[in-house]
Amino acid sequence: MSLLLNNTNDGCCTLQFNRPDKLNALNREMYALLTDAINSANSNAEVTCIIVKGTPDIFTAGNDLSDFAAAVREGGTFDAPFSLMRAMLNCEKPIIAAVDGPAIGIGTTMLFHCDLVFASNSARFQTPFTDLGVCPEFASSETMPAILGSHKAAQMLLLGDPLSAQDAERFGLVNQLVESEALDETVNQVASRLVAKSQDSLATSRRLLRARNDNYQQIIDREAEQFARLMATDEFRQKLENFLNRK
Repeated sequence: MSLLLNNTNDGCCTLQFNRPDKLNALNREMYALLTDAINSANSNAEVTCIIVKGTPDIFTAGNDLSDFAAAVREGGTFDAPFSLMRAMLNCEKPIIAAVDGPAIGIGTTMLFHCDLVFASNSARFQTPFTDLGVCPEFASSETMPAILGSHKAAQMLLLGDPLSAQDAERFGLVNQLVESEALDETVNQVASRLVAKSQDSLATSRRLLRARNDNYQQIIDREAEQFARLMATDEFRQKLENFLNRK
């Protein structure tokens, strides 16, 4: 069974996390599959837009911390997320996110790099980086204050407090809230509208909207340097072990 379902139909590539028994937690295999799928869709002239979604009731629990710990033990780094970040930043096709249930860690930070985000009323967004002893990633130190405001971003990035679906819509992270059972239909209708547009006009407009992507790569690199420094500390390793051994 593939950990990522990949289907292209009528000009839209739909990528679905497919690990519900592990709350769609992203391990290195899933990161590689998602990175390759985005790069492939980006280079496919038949694809106009990309949908990223989870399974019912769970978008993703973020990094698979068991796999994260294994990567740390093997070499002290966890590079897979950064390949995905580059793929999303380099993607020239609009990306639509469909969020049902929790979106944790990179499950939240990736949404700031999607063009449109639709969520169910049960969606919840959380970035508990400091709880694990690390720091913001995916340029969230820039994107979250820009969208949510500095105080709400600090509440999420420093305290690790969750953001409700209703607040996510109110603060501008989410375009529209719908009932869970209507989420797929809503997102597919939006994708159909994009496919029907002038492709040159659509691509040009998106490039203008995404002019800050070059700056984001610099921010990601700066965050990654600090992330790696924190991962090398005894405090981080102890927090990770405590999390993995919790009852």
